[in-house]
Amino acid sequence: MFGRKASRYYDYFDGKEDVPFFRRLMLRLGGPVLDLGCGTGTIALDLAGAGLEVVGVDSSPYMLDIAREKRDKLPPRSRERVRFFEGDMQSFPWEKQFASALLARNSFACLLSTQEQLRCLSHVRNLLAVGGKIVLDLIPPHGEMLQGGVSVGRSVVLDGDIRLLRTVHTRCDLNSQLCRQTIIYQCYQGGVLSEQVLEEVCTSLLFPREVLLLLRQTGFAAEEIYGDTGGGQFSAASRRMIVVAGKE
Repeated sequence: MFGRKASRYYDYFDGKEDVPFFRRLMLRLGGPVLDLGCGTGTIALDLAGAGLEVVGVDSSPYMLDIAREKRDKLPPRSRERVRFFEGDMQSFPWEKQFASALLARNSFACLLSTQEQLRCLSHVRNLLAVGGKIVLDLIPPHGEMLQGGVSVGRSVVLDGDIRLLRTVHTRCDLNSQLCRQTIIYQCYQGGVLSEQVLEEVCTSLLFPREVLLLLRQTGFAAEEIYGDTGGGQFSAASRRMIVVAGKE
């Protein structure tokens, strides 16, 4: 779970390239939408601005603090359409049902065991109305990821001479099917390092066939599979696996 400072820095690097894709997709699937693992609310807030009722859930209170700050800047009508709650995606309680559920940006992979993944999918199925759809957006394992190493992301300018740099150290273990990352945020002021924040992240390595079996076992049928956020067909070379599955 991201801490307070790491959550703030995470948001500076939270890109919006995939937002239009999810807006189009979720508008087609309909609301209300359950956004599990919503992070700092980037997608949930956009969906609310597009007219959908959204409930965003995340386990990090610090991520949700930022999501609520951003929500408070929306126009009143959009602001009223989105709510954020701290909770577990395996057991989040809700009395009403949703038309669709979204687990974007590899959030489902934060569940580290098959048991947790099955519990989550079964719970989501119970929260969906008849004919409801779930969207799983995953990063399928590929050679570059499995090899591991260090990647330096782009830096962002925060204010004047304040610059933030993110470095990610990746280590994958195929035996345990886990990917561990050490994310280092370095804040420079006037070219001098003023702060460094480390965050450890662990996610599951989920292979395509495994994902489809998990869905089938919990009462979902895959209906569409995309390989990118441009709507391209999924293939062995795809760096995203976006599955739309219907509740059976």
